[in-house]
Amino acid sequence: MNTDFNNIIDGFVEKYSFPRKQIIGEIERVFSSLLSRWYGMNIIVLYSDSSLKVFGYSKTAGCYVQREFDLKKDKPRGWQTIKRIIEQNMVRAACSEDYYLHRNVSTIGWGSICDIDPGSKLIVELALAKNFQIYAECPITKIGHHERRTAAFSIGERRAFWVRAIHPVTLNGTPRISVTLNRTSKHLPAMLMMEKMKDKELTVACSHRYPGKKSFLIANKFVPKNVILTVENELHEYVQVKYDREQ
Repeated sequence: MNTDFNNIIDGFVEKYSFPRKQIIGEIERVFSSLLSRWYGMNIIVLYSDSSLKVFGYSKTAGCYVQREFDLKKDKPRGWQTIKRIIEQNMVRAACSEDYYLHRNVSTIGWGSICDIDPGSKLIVELALAKNFQIYAECPITKIGHHERRTAAFSIGERRAFWVRAIHPVTLNGTPRISVTLNRTSKHLPAMLMMEKMKDKELTVACSHRYPGKKSFLIANKFVPKNVILTVENELHEYVQVKYDREQ
C-alpha cells in the first residue's frame, strides 16, 4: 500500500507539475474521507516517514477511543476506487489551475489537426499548456472560406489558431478544459508577427482584417520582409504593415 502511495505521489508530481506537498494533502484528504465511511468511524490519515499513518476514533461509553490501522494487514477492498478518485481530483485540479492560468491571456496556439467533423468543426491537439495535453475545437465557421477545403486543413497538418475561449467542463464525469479556437480573428496575424519577431519591445495591432484577402497591421518597429512573408504564408492572405512609433 505505502509503495503504491509513493509511486502515486511521484507520478502526479511528474504528470501535473504540482508541488509534492499539495499532492500529499489531497491524498490524505481522500483516504480520510473514504476510510471514515468504510470503517464507520472518524479516520485521520497522515503521511509520515514515507508511509501512511491511519488513526480511527470511535466513541465507546461516552469516550473516544483511538485505534491505529495497519494498511498492510487491513488493506481496504476499495483500493482501486481510492486511486481512481485521487486521479480524478488531480485532473480536476490540473484543469482548474490551467484554466485560471490562461483565462485572461490573449494568445495563439499551434496545434495539429487530429480529427474533422465535416461541416461542423476541427479537433486540434493544441500545444498550449506545459505537461498537459489539450484537445481544442475550431468551428468551421471560424475558418476562412479560402482555407476550409484545402490540404492545409487536413488531418495531421499543423496550423496556428487564435485561442478564443477557455472554459472548465465535465465530460462523462471527468473534468476537462474546453478550448475554442478561431482562424478568422484579427488578433491572429498580429500575434503571429510578434511571435516570429521574438522582440519584447515590438507591439503590433491589426486595424482591419479580411480573411483570405488582406490584413492591415500597425507596428511600432520595423518588421523585416521575411517575417511578413511567413505570416502571409500561414494565413494565405496579403499582409500590409504600417510603421507607427506611437503604436
